[in-house]
Amino acid sequence: MTSRRPVLLIGWDAADQKLVERLCAAGELPTLSRLKARGAYGSLEGCASRFAGGVWPTFYTGRDVAWHGLYHNKIWRQERMQVELADETWFPEPPFWELLDGKQLRVAVLDVPMTVASPKPINGVHLAGWGTHDVIARGAWPAQLWNDLEEEFGAPSMPAELFGAQSSGSLKRLTFQLIQATEQMGAIGARMLAQERWDLFLMVFGATHRGGHYLWDLSQVDRSRLSDKDRKYLERALTEVYRASDRALERVLAAAPISAITLVFAVHGMGPNTTWADRVPDILQRMQSGGSSQPPKRGALYRVKQMLPWPLIRVVTSRLPQSLQSRLVKLWSKRMFDWTTTRAFPVPMDHAGYIRVNLRGREPQGIVSPGQEYDAICAELAAGFMSFRDLKTGSPLVRCVYRQHELAPAGAPARDRLPDLVIEWNAVSPIESPGITSQRSSATARIAIGSPSAMRMRNSPPSHSPSETSTRSGTTAGGSPVRADSGAAEAWVRWSGVMKIARRSSRARRTATASACTTPSGASGGSPCPSTSGNGSPGTAGADAPWRTRITSVAPGGSAN
Repeated sequence: MTSRRPVLLIGWDAADQKLVERLCAAGELPTLSRLKARGAYGSLEGCASRFAGGVWPTFYTGRDVAWHGLYHNKIWRQERMQVELADETWFPEPPFWELLDGKQLRVAVLDVPMTVASPKPINGVHLAGWGTHDVIARGAWPAQLWNDLEEEFGAPSMPAELFGAQSSGSLKRLTFQLIQATEQMGAIGARMLAQERWDLFLMVFGATHRGGHYLWDLSQVDRSRLSDKDRKYLERALTEVYRASDRALERVLAAAPISAITLVFAVHGMGPNTTWADRVPDILQRMQSGGSSQPPKRGALYRVKQMLPWPLIRVVTSRLPQSLQSRLVKLWSKRMFDWTTTRAFPVPMDHAGYIRVNLRGREPQGIVSPGQEYDAICAELAAGFMSFRDLKTGSPLVRCVYRQHELAPAGAPARDRLPDLVIEWNAVSPIESPGITSQRSSATARIAIGSPSAMRMRNSPPSHSPSETSTRSGTTAGGSPVRADSGAAEAWVRWSGVMKIARRSSRARRTATASACTTPSGASGGSPCPSTSGNGSPGTAGADAPWRTRITSVAPGGSAN
């Protein structure tokens, strides 16, 4: 048995900070409230507004997206001119718990999202993909662990994600399943802690993420058809998922050593739906049709795939073995465009919009020359996206457009994996907006929602990025996510002795940054976004993730170092 004080890291995936604070104040989360009262509480900064899929890889590698390169479960692989599911063969950055092996530290890792490799041998146990919302790889180390857990606790309770139209019945069923999944995960965590004293115990509850996408409000269903009973149930549904997480947390802490240092955290949160990512391919095509750039020609197979009902595609593909999914993604994306005419194209995205330039020398079939031509097309597209406004309010659709060099320095190893343009949206709801319009130079683009004479956006499946919209977005009946992952993150700390958290970026700076991004730039195409240092975080420097924490502890009565 180790003599070290054990460390517990317990994640609530995508838990919303404001909701947590409101529920704590109302007495709904007693376990978390006690931790806040006894320890330290604060906000962390992350990259979710630009790379929502990169926050967990940044957490477990300690490196920024420009270094590890993983910002989505499907990534454009330029050397093969196709989209591929992320895997360890080309994302070699190991998670930190694999680096601890051989140092006499006993480690338990349970359900950290977005890990790309099946669990490898470590000095302890590793469970992946049991109850996570975001799953790339599933498995366990030791391999028998998965079967042992199924024998004791049953099959994983986290349901497969149900895309497309929802009903009161489907949301009530989801609520029940998420509570079950949380209770099961809490039982597994408590069992692991009871059977052995770990130097590091890391686990993540995934139901808060799935629940945030589907249960935030009643916009997923036809409210006029809801009974009073169903309305009251669904209005409290997400609260009940959070309450289940609080009970599971209490069960886990009760099994932990009393001397344990405990950090409960969320590496990102939830925010209002302001993403127009589903519409990026259509907006890009409209701009290229009306501007100086020619719209890319779609490949025949990709056109056929785009004609299929989107909910059907997602339901079918999400249930296929990962090896078959990988082959389908490659097949659909290999000839998604005629590369001899394609200058710029969308790549898989979730919250922010991602545009890639078909650059000569980087893409084997690239047609855009580096230097002046590349800069010109980036500036043209950035200014074009910045020009769109809401038809009703006149509010800008886009807060800012980042260029690749602003998010990654030249020496960053994964720079070439990143999009050339990253579009950060303004507070324009795609659900409530009647449409968007742009009056820019000779090109006039008008995209209306629900208009029978224009492209439909609300009442038809969304137009997807090359390998469909990420499973990280829940959808309304028309395909728009109710809640989108936000950059807000939070942490609650309990300790025996004294601890402190040192953050590398300040909340005040983040607020100022957001304010500075609200005014569109002029037609020059210059970036309206704040300057970013090497790691892509506004106002910070170095390669560390901007939200990364440093925790130190000493005996009671001492001073933190």
